[in-house]
Amino acid sequence: MKDSRIIKYIKSLIRNHKYMTTEDIMLLLERYYGLPIKIPSVYYKYRKVIKECRKEVYKERRKKR
Repeated sequence: MKDSRIIKYIKSLIRNHKYMTTEDIMLLLERYYGLPIKIPSVYYKYRKVIKECRKEVYKERRKKR
């Protein structure tokens, strides 16, 4: 997965907050990047992206321990 600006932003949110739900992240993306989250295709695409980012961040966390 290439690291675009949005992906870096999502990863930083997951890293810097103890726990953020996918919905919280979606709302922030809608506010700051103007993504039309109401459209199902966009919603499901970014839900998948957030899931992948979460996996990567959690993997990093495990490596640090």
